[in-house]
Amino acid sequence: MKNLIIYAASAMFALTACNALDIIPSDSYSDPVVWQDQNLIKMYVNDQYNALVGQDNFYRYSFFSDEVYQKYNDEGCNYIRENILTSDNVGSVSDVLNYWNTGYGYLHKVNMFFENIESSRVDEEFKNTMINEMKFIRAFIYFRLIRSYGGVPIIKEVYDINSDWSNVKRNTYNECVEYIISDLDDVIANLPDRPSERNRVGANAARALKSRVLLYNASALNNPDNDKERWQKASDAAKELLDKGYSLCDNYREMFFDVTNNEYIFAKEFSETYSHMLGFNLACTGDGGRGWATPSQNLVDAYETLDGEIPVLNSESGDINPKSIYNPEKPYENRDPRFYDCIYYNGSTSLNGRIVETFKDGADMIQQDMTMTGYYCRKFVNENEPVSQSHHYTTPFPFFRLAEIYLNYAEAEFQLGHEDVAREYVNKVRARKSVNMPSITDSGEALLKRIYHERQIELAFEGHRFFDLRRWKIADNTPIVGLNIIKDGEGKFSYERYVLSLDSRKNEWKDAFFVLPIHYSEIQKSNESLEQNNGY
Repeated sequence: MKNLIIYAASAMFALTACNALDIIPSDSYSDPVVWQDQNLIKMYVNDQYNALVGQDNFYRYSFFSDEVYQKYNDEGCNYIRENILTSDNVGSVSDVLNYWNTGYGYLHKVNMFFENIESSRVDEEFKNTMINEMKFIRAFIYFRLIRSYGGVPIIKEVYDINSDWSNVKRNTYNECVEYIISDLDDVIANLPDRPSERNRVGANAARALKSRVLLYNASALNNPDNDKERWQKASDAAKELLDKGYSLCDNYREMFFDVTNNEYIFAKEFSETYSHMLGFNLACTGDGGRGWATPSQNLVDAYETLDGEIPVLNSESGDINPKSIYNPEKPYENRDPRFYDCIYYNGSTSLNGRIVETFKDGADMIQQDMTMTGYYCRKFVNENEPVSQSHHYTTPFPFFRLAEIYLNYAEAEFQLGHEDVAREYVNKVRARKSVNMPSITDSGEALLKRIYHERQIELAFEGHRFFDLRRWKIADNTPIVGLNIIKDGEGKFSYERYVLSLDSRKNEWKDAFFVLPIHYSEIQKSNESLEQNNGY
């Protein structure tokens, strides 16, 4: 077997709890050395944690959804936004979504681990821990693959560039789910609920991933017959976490800067040596930031007024809900507190008390990267840190938090006919101390829409929206809308909605777009034994 290359530097810093080891030249790590040394095994496992999400990539999912507008074709988002995705241009879509090559690259390393670990003569408890952490990582990789493509090949052997792919076939979506759940059940049975090393996988992280996987499995995209047994499994999986000692944080905004908060079930931590650029990439251009992920008017319109009503019924036309207390001349007053926690808007306060100016020729509208929507993202921007390309940002990212589990449970319980339970858990999220929005009382389809809506607001910019719209099968041609703001000589503002030019969505929506195509080169490599998704 060829020498195993360990990327020591990246692995060492992948988890902040990992002790620094002397860096040995990578070509000195032969297989026998690696698999008999606990420190090297742990470093190898640490490196695979990056398969979950890389550095600040988590906010980039929003580029492809209706949450934000990204005016450049970064990540290949225009191919998706303009409904022109093909098996050719999917290669230009970032591996945030087009995860095929990246995912199978990690699976190669995971399979190499399992091929060697059983014969390793290291402490059995340590070995068991590493095995189960890698099972979680393997489950997460396959989940990322199936939510993008549907069923994918389950590959268990170690392969290389010369391997024969001519007989590779896709497993069904259900077969992949069964494989994922089998791994997660092993993790739940063999790891502690909350490991002493906070940023390592435990049983509760596996329970949370199981909840998400089974929710997707029960949803319309993957459950066309609306099999209630699937919804029961999704409900049961979420319910397992309800009595594990977690609680909603009182303060919605501050939660995202405190990785020790009791709402986080599992989060990605960062450090000075393993940091990201999120604070710079998201911050207002008037503060020196890039403003890469500018919230859409669509999302802004979704934040309720304090009376619990959705204020605008159609973002493109601006039709106002007559039941709400919304004032179109003062559009940012009396809104859900989460709006102020997540969005920089004209007249809001940013770093050092500066007033945001997103009106024409305002301080936030004169730079190259200025917003095209009239807004900037505030969520995850720590205003106690400077805005600088050279700053080491350490804001953590929650893979799983209790609010998501509450909403997973509410959705599953609704589908099982338990509307009282569904309302209860949506209202728990809305009753957070810093949010305190009115309880919902809806029933039937109106309640289901409320559940969908609460996910849109509560989980904004956390990587859910793109996939939620697709698993619900409600993604469509709805355009992304921005806002032109004009300030007159008397200081009065006027507001004009407009459809963003690159997001006109003139091309017809196809249901094929609910999943991504597999790049044509992978089909060719398999001698066409690998079946392409319908419609591509």
